[in-house]
Amino acid sequence: MRKIRSFGFSSLACALALAFGAPSRAQSDVAVYTDSLAANWQNWSWASVDLTNTTVVHSGTSSIAVTAAPWTALYLSYVGSPAIDTTNYGKLAFWANGGSAGGQMVRVSGLLSGSAQTPVTVGPLAANTWTKYEINLADLGVANATTFNGIWLQEGAGADAPVFYVDDMSLVTTSGGPVEPPPVVDGLSLYDDAFTNGWQNWSWASIGSTSSVVSSGSAALSVTAGPYQALYFHHAAMPTQGYSNLVFYINGGPTGGQNLKVTALLSDAQQTGYALPALTANTWTQITIPLSSLGVANKPDLTGLWIQDDSGSNAPVFYVDNVYLQNAPPPAVVNLTVDGASSIRTVDPRIFALNTAIWDGVFNTATTAELLNDIDIQALRYPGGSISDVYHWQINQSEGQTFKWATDFDSFANIATTLQARVYITVNYGTGTPQEAADWVRYSNVTKNYGFKYWEVGNENYGTWEADNNTRPHDPATYAARFKDYYQQMKAVDPTIKIGAVVQASEDSDANYTDQTVINPRTGVSHNGWTAVLLSNLAQLGVTPDFVSYHRYEQAPGGENDAYLLSSSATWADNAATLRQILYDYLGAAASGVEIACTENNSVYSNPGKQSTSLVNGLFLADSIGNILKTEFKTLFWWDLRNGQDGSQNNSASLYGWRNYGDYGIVNNANPAGPADRYPTYYVYKLLAHYARGGESVLAATSDYNGLTVYAVRAQDGVRLLVLNKNRTATLNGSVTLTGFSPATQAQLYRYGIPQDEAARTGTGSADIETGSLAIPGKSFTYSAPPYSATVIALAADPATNISINRGGYVVNRRTNRVVQSVTIKNSGAAPITGPVYLALDGLSTNTSLANSAGATSQTTPTGSPYVLVTASTLAPNASVTVSLQFTVPASGGITYTPRAIVTGGTP
Repeated sequence: MRKIRSFGFSSLACALALAFGAPSRAQSDVAVYTDSLAANWQNWSWASVDLTNTTVVHSGTSSIAVTAAPWTALYLSYVGSPAIDTTNYGKLAFWANGGSAGGQMVRVSGLLSGSAQTPVTVGPLAANTWTKYEINLADLGVANATTFNGIWLQEGAGADAPVFYVDDMSLVTTSGGPVEPPPVVDGLSLYDDAFTNGWQNWSWASIGSTSSVVSSGSAALSVTAGPYQALYFHHAAMPTQGYSNLVFYINGGPTGGQNLKVTALLSDAQQTGYALPALTANTWTQITIPLSSLGVANKPDLTGLWIQDDSGSNAPVFYVDNVYLQNAPPPAVVNLTVDGASSIRTVDPRIFALNTAIWDGVFNTATTAELLNDIDIQALRYPGGSISDVYHWQINQSEGQTFKWATDFDSFANIATTLQARVYITVNYGTGTPQEAADWVRYSNVTKNYGFKYWEVGNENYGTWEADNNTRPHDPATYAARFKDYYQQMKAVDPTIKIGAVVQASEDSDANYTDQTVINPRTGVSHNGWTAVLLSNLAQLGVTPDFVSYHRYEQAPGGENDAYLLSSSATWADNAATLRQILYDYLGAAASGVEIACTENNSVYSNPGKQSTSLVNGLFLADSIGNILKTEFKTLFWWDLRNGQDGSQNNSASLYGWRNYGDYGIVNNANPAGPADRYPTYYVYKLLAHYARGGESVLAATSDYNGLTVYAVRAQDGVRLLVLNKNRTATLNGSVTLTGFSPATQAQLYRYGIPQDEAARTGTGSADIETGSLAIPGKSFTYSAPPYSATVIALAADPATNISINRGGYVVNRRTNRVVQSVTIKNSGAAPITGPVYLALDGLSTNTSLANSAGATSQTTPTGSPYVLVTASTLAPNASVTVSLQFTVPASGGITYTPRAIVTGGTP
């Protein structure tokens, strides 16, 4: 697992940035075209161009289509004043596609004060293939110039050129800007700067990592293959339903000409091979292979993919980057199922939790209390990530510093106790002592009587980024020995508290010392990673933590990808299973009493860019909570409440969102806070307060398309669904089937998505949760989820399900020649039932009819069952009404029927 760092303003400079405003921005790339021309750029072309082409697109929704006569050009002119100073820019970057014909030669020129400089020719363009071109500004004669104001892409062969396409054009900074992220991955990533999503390197070719030849991001795979050797991506058996193609980028290196084939494996068995065209030297080519061509479309057991030498001889080095399984187009209907009678687990209120921090100068205010109460946050953590290991709580100062932090412990406690939140305190392991921690427990729970229950020893102490003054820093054995001291001294003050230890979800990660090897008692395999050594030592010391603290961040900074982020939360169950198995392996039966907590989660482990403040991160938060609620994790602490804005990180146009700055917080530091001061993650928390609360039951819920997910809980007032549409542009139609639960005819709807986020941007409309209703015709209904949206559908129980029906015996009235039966209907539920209430007689026996009954004339439901009005008024809890039914005397046999109560608010 990657090493995870809490960004969280762990330095004085960051704290001051929060107090006095965002830090100054570093130089970043200048977009020229991404779906449309950037500000101050205009189309002055004398070739025929379409700036809004949607048929052949590299990323986003549009590209530029160019149809060029001899020597005509796509001309993009910068009309801003002053002109662009290229001093801090090194390259012109763009993607080009040769269309169906290919072969075009294109002369690229930069303009100074409107005059074209030295051209650079690229091509011939590859047919139906996107290729990235990066041209040094020095080669174009426009480096270190102050009058740059235009770009030509000109037909360079003196002949009519077939249509070609251009997309994602920018001026690339020489330094200080963000690492370019990979192209938008519309699917499941296999490799994106590293192997991802459970895919592993099982290659038998020689595989390396290179940062000098990359398609995008910070790294690519270098492959040196002997005869028939392969780059091998391996995964536990996984279904391919919902994916259409294998996509990757490949580069022939300095030699080119390699002959390769791609083979997929089902249950480790090879399928049909797919031969690639000979690779082009020093050129990145996008390869798209239908899964059907690999023999693995719609299969349940994909286990591997090979990119293999097919020549039988040594292949010169080649490079592979950005490998992913591409999502299939959305189906017309997505099937969603919810089992209302199931129960996976009980919702723990600590799932809805936030990290807070000592640098937050607005924390102990009415604004914060209002904000947190509005989203019903149930748990808070303090004092703030990595800073915990330098923080001395008595003096409210960090190790070696003289300034006081903005929020001391009592200030934090004031808000926490006001909200009646569960509290997690991280005591100082790196530069503190067990006595200091015990004194903190005494002050909190004895002197002040705060009753804070959960205490963890240190923060990410496996990481070299954490302060650690021990002789062997970041040493799991040292941590175990000192954890025992912390545990005993803190428990001596308050035996009721729970104390947690820091872990990773692996036996091998963070092996900071190779002289410590332990043997897993179950498997017999040796390990020297942090968690294995720590737990083995704790078992020998006779100390069992009350909980273990795990941190999870999905991406590395600079490589953020929206589609990847929105697919990443599905692996929470793997983390839970791995941690539980490791606990049992090393702690034995004592592990059953150890809770598993996630005390930090967010999208990227440091330097957050615009994705962190976008709607995508809000959807990711909802997806994380939906998934973690299906596991045994007791907490999910989001990082964090307030952090501070940073405009110098990854603000790539390939990422969705309009805030060109990052911020780990869910709100900024405005006091009071307006609608735009709350980020999408804040509003998603508010939405989730309508979805699930502590004590409710998590239900089994499934979707047959991973772009539209559904989660469900059952509460006293009914069943609530959380529906997430992770598609950026398409409305997805869900067909919902309920079992084990009968809904009322109207559902309450709560929704957050693009319209609300846009309202925050423009100041027009409401940025808050949208409310409405949805007609529910029965146990099957449809819901159309808008693009990039989170929806809670609150289904009340059909009131008729709380009605009990008791029938008396049959009495024959000889005078009227009728059969009479008394039927009593009772409200057995805890809430009143608003009338009218009807009684239907389903399957009434043949040759029998319902005659006039007491109080009503018999009528027929749309399904043909006779019914009568029982009462038009409200039926209070435990209240009952008795009606007298009168039947015609049947010609033969008895009277049979199934009684059914109907509560409609109208007529059946």
